[in-house]
Amino acid sequence: MRSIGSSSLSMRFNDGAVDSHGRFWAGAMNDPKVQNPIDEGVLFRLDPDLKLHRMIEMVSIPNGIGWNHKDDTMFFTDSPTKNIYAFDFDASTGAISNKRVFFHYEDEVGVPDGFAIDEEGYLWSAVYYGSKVIRISPEGKVVGEISLPTHHITCPVFIGEDLFITSAADSDSDDGQSRKYGGDLFKVNVGVKGKPKHNFKLVH
Repeated sequence: MRSIGSSSLSMRFNDGAVDSHGRFWAGAMNDPKVQNPIDEGVLFRLDPDLKLHRMIEMVSIPNGIGWNHKDDTMFFTDSPTKNIYAFDFDASTGAISNKRVFFHYEDEVGVPDGFAIDEEGYLWSAVYYGSKVIRISPEGKVVGEISLPTHHITCPVFIGEDLFITSAADSDSDDGQSRKYGGDLFKVNVGVKGKPKHNFKLVH
């Protein structure tokens, strides 16, 4: 709990990823159980020596974080903006710069949530409220879609060529099917493997 002005706000972490040099990146946001998220969120970077850096501020709901195969671009989702942003990434220092929109979700219903990157450099982004996962090319174009039987799709992850897809409960929906399957874990074989993950490298 921290105090900002006269208000007391509870913050929580929402998503995280480790870069090629073992740094842990994680986004913090307002806890929806306390208040609706506004742009007080932060994307942090925790280095192997446990030094903490505030990398991006004025974030609402931080979500998917990942890097391209050349390791010179970082992708980051701020869900309410409907944008997945790209940054120039310096792998040797962990610095980011040159923020721009890599992908904007155009549909009226749904926002991009967590994502996974495959070995061909495509992003597989969950669409919260949208009942689907979309495959986005390195050029930022939608080239594929997986439809799912519930609205609140949250994050995909690769295990081999299988994409495991998480969802959140949908207790308030008028859609009986969405309520039934909300919170379930789905598995879809997509015929391509995921980009290898990295581990945090703690300096002793």
